[in-house]
Formats: sequence, C-alpha cells, structure tokens
Amino acid sequence: MPERNGSAISTQLGLHPRISGMVNKLSLDERGEDVTFVSAVAKSLFADKTTNWGRIASLMAFGAVVCQRLKEKGRDNCVELVSQEISTYLLSDQRDWLVKNNAWDGFVEFFRVADPESTVRNTLMAFAGFAGIGATLALLIR
Repeated sequence: MPERNGSAISTQLGLHPRISGMVNKLSLDERGEDVTFVSAVAKSLFADKTTNWGRIASLMAFGAVVCQRLKEKGRDNCVELVSQEISTYLLSDQRDWLVKNNAWDGFVEFFRVADPESTVRNTLMAFAGFAGIGATLALLIR
C-alpha cells in the first residue's frame, strides 16, 4: 500500500489542506507520547467562546490527521492518547453545549445528507402503493 501524505489524507477525508500543514508544523517526532498539544489546539479553536458543529468537526478532523500521521510513523500507541485528549476536552469544556445540542445524535442530524435515491425510491413506492389501492378500489366498485 502506498504511503499517504497528510495532504492526500485531508483531501480523501474532505478536510482542508491547512490541517495537514498545521500537523506538519507540530514536530510530532520530538514530542514522544506527549499529545497535550491537542488540547491546546482545541482551546485555541474555541477561544472566542463560539461553539458549533463545524468547529467540533474541525477538531475531529484535526485529530484524524494527527492520528494518521502518528500511525504512519509507527506510533499507534499515541492514537488512543489523541482520542482521549479530544474526548476529555469535549466532555469537560464543551459538555453544556453538547448536551443542549443533542450530543452525538445532534452531530449526526446536523451533518445528515439527504439521499436523493431513497427520496425517489420512496416516492415511486408511494405512487405504486396508491396505484395499487386505486386499482383495488376500481375492482371492488365494479
């Protein structure tokens, strides 16, 4: 499997290439197992006291790119530490906002993409159902 750089990962995940650039500046090799920089990034991201699903998704995307980079460097043990750091930040500093916005269900609802295929399928099934009911009523009336 070819090695992926941060830019390819951010593109694949639909992330902005700046996240990858920011991760490059972190000097992950020099940090050992210290991932407290993740909390520092989170605090900076929410420094203006504005919380929304876009910022939470950005934090998660940042974490995903960091984890991918750590895995590429053979530091799989740090991946769990990054997820713990993000979880701890969200559950402490953003808990009230998350609770008010329906937590994970709110996140999923906010980012739900309407599936045009299922909409067309449901419409066709409803039409077929009504046509079937109409045909049945026509036979009964005769």
